[in-house]
Amino acid sequence: MSDEALVALFGVLVTLVLTSGSIFYLAKQTKAAVEQAKAAHQQVESGIRMAAVAANDTVLGALREIHLLMIERPALRPYFYGGKSCPENDPLCAEVVTVGELLADIMNQGIVTHEANPQSTSADPWDDYCRTTLASSPVLRELIAAHPKWWPDLPARCPTQP
Repeated sequence: MSDEALVALFGVLVTLVLTSGSIFYLAKQTKAAVEQAKAAHQQVESGIRMAAVAANDTVLGALREIHLLMIERPALRPYFYGGKSCPENDPLCAEVVTVGELLADIMNQGIVTHEANPQSTSADPWDDYCRTTLASSPVLRELIAAHPKWWPDLPARCPTQP
């Protein structure tokens, strides 16, 4: 074999070795990039879950405040969970309406929070809570009927009248 052929063969071998090395290095980089992307995706999902939990906790904290108020003022509870109406001459009417507005705010915010976080496992229980509470509270139904744009997600959850 001539010297030129040997040099050419050597050049081809060097090129193959360098190309193989480059391909191996590129494969390692690709694997590392995929692992980084998976880790970043898991961090994003974890962050989304944490945000959903925090948002839900905020709503539940506000609901706890209403329930604590009802513990302090037990006469309020029947207007929201006991089917009691609130005629204008009722001495508690202004207080009941104000608590009703607060409760409607919390209920609507809970719905918005769950819709913004579809992976939440408490969306169905929250929806059930809203529907049940609206069914048992003429005060809330009257407030929502009078101001449907204040709580846009609640009218559809109010029971239909026969």
